[in-house]
Amino acid sequence: MNNFIVFEGICCSGKTTTCKLLSEKINELGFETVYNHGAMTYTDLGKKFKKNLGKKDMPITVSYFFTDLIINTQNVIKPYLVNKNRIVLQDRYYDAITTYIKAYGDYIHTDYNIYDIPEALVENDILLKPALNVFCIPPLDTIQERMAQSKESPVHNFYRDNPEFLKIVYDELVNRAKDSEKNIIIDTSSNISVELGINKILDFIKNNK
Repeated sequence: MNNFIVFEGICCSGKTTTCKLLSEKINELGFETVYNHGAMTYTDLGKKFKKNLGKKDMPITVSYFFTDLIINTQNVIKPYLVNKNRIVLQDRYYDAITTYIKAYGDYIHTDYNIYDIPEALVENDILLKPALNVFCIPPLDTIQERMAQSKESPVHNFYRDNPEFLKIVYDELVNRAKDSEKNIIIDTSSNISVELGINKILDFIKNNK
């Protein structure tokens, strides 16, 4: 079984909470789960750049993000996946940066579509194609309410100061989620939607083990 499940969503979209609930259910099926956060988390390069995120221009952001993501894929994710009884729940992967950059291009009326970059990296076994993409997408006003109470960070602050940009990123992520019928979309503002989404993921795991 391809045991790499990716969760995508804008900041404050409920990815981490959903992963925690799902992990408990997966463990009940007899699988081991690993929650792995996205880029800018583990490497010295990523930690250094995260402090400056939002202060550098977008081409630099893309370079740092993909470099860190490649390192994380090769040194962390792939070794985890050697154990076929282990399922990696990845909090953001390449859709996180491609949708953000595409949206920023729309925001400044410039073509920043870079969707072909991760596709090329997957084809060359540098990044991994997820077994399943799960998009956590509550209503935009729910995102805004959560973000208003969230921690200080360059990205959160930029969203709060630029609500128009936040909406463009949100809409781009919605469009990306709808690109494939295989993607699972969860409205994390609804307990019923979360439960249904988790059940769909569990069905996927059972049918592909």
